[in-house]
Amino acid sequence: MALSTDLQIAMQSRAVIEQAKGVLVASLRCTPDEAFAHLVRRSQHANRELREIATEIVERAARA
Repeated sequence: MALSTDLQIAMQSRAVIEQAKGVLVASLRCTPDEAFAHLVRRSQHANRELREIATEIVERAARA
């Protein structure tokens, strides 16, 4: 049961990270690799999980 839950969370995290990369590609006019690097830098700078940063970016884009 725990493995199934872990896999589901991992897939959800991956999806939101990919969505955030798309938002950043459009807004920063950069490549997907550059967008991911941007996410990593923000995550490290804020000392927060990448998934959390990605979720905020996607939610902010959805409100705009």
